[in-house]
Amino acid sequence: MTAAKRNLRDIAYLLIGSVLGALAVNLIYTPLKLTMGGVSGIASIIYQLTGQGGFLPFGVLVMLLNLPLLVLGWFKVGRQFVVKSIIGTITYSLAIDLLVPLTHTWFDTYINTPLDSGYADPLIYCIFGGIIYGLAVGLIIRAGYTTGGTDIIGIVIYRKLRIVSIGRLLLFIDLIIVLSTVYFYRDSRVTLVLYSLIAMYLTSYATDIAIDGFNNKRTLFIISEKNAEISAFVLNHLERGATELKATGAHSGQPRNVLMVVLAHRQVPVLQDFVMQIDRNAFLVISDSREVVGLGFERDLAEYL
Repeated sequence: MTAAKRNLRDIAYLLIGSVLGALAVNLIYTPLKLTMGGVSGIASIIYQLTGQGGFLPFGVLVMLLNLPLLVLGWFKVGRQFVVKSIIGTITYSLAIDLLVPLTHTWFDTYINTPLDSGYADPLIYCIFGGIIYGLAVGLIIRAGYTTGGTDIIGIVIYRKLRIVSIGRLLLFIDLIIVLSTVYFYRDSRVTLVLYSLIAMYLTSYATDIAIDGFNNKRTLFIISEKNAEISAFVLNHLERGATELKATGAHSGQPRNVLMVVLAHRQVPVLQDFVMQIDRNAFLVISDSREVVGLGFERDLAEYL
């Protein structure tokens, strides 16, 4: 795939993901007062407490809350990561606010219809809301973008303390945000929090599926003249290990070094793009790894982006 086609594909993923995320927020999360994790969850709480747009639109809240985190990320995480986060955040936020005039009556008209019992079932909505929102986030990440937010906090804390994994840090932050609705939404039942937790789990699951199917880890075999630079990138940027294997070309009979790297699926496009940038003649084999056990690989709900 040429660079131009790849860029068009990534832009399409970003736009589709942003629209899907906006639909999930406007049609399900906001009307039902469900809360997602991350900065969007904080924005959701503020949005509900201020009369659903009486203070600021949802998308504007997301952008404003992300600003200090993006500044922190610029100095502590990396400029390329922050630039991608800015683009992803703006696109996602604009999609939410631009679709409000088109969708503000859809929930009552098309979605919130009673069942045979005479009542609408919020569990159905939280299931579909979580799946749709997860697919949206996954497409945005698959395009190489992020919506910034608490990912930056997780990365910064992890690099300072390294007590627990980034995935567990992000899960802990998201749980605090969702559970805080028990205090803020005092007029609501605890079941609202349970629905939000169900949606959050489904979001995590659907995100992984949208990014790269059901597999969690990838093993890469790389043949390149730039193994030293690639190894340094894997160690320093992706914070993973690499193993150099001795091999011999069957046709040429010449000795070659093969680099073996095991990554989380979200990290594969990052390394793939880096390898192609520094060595257009590199040869990569990417295979599914059903299970990886050992140092550096835990069963996290989220991985370093």
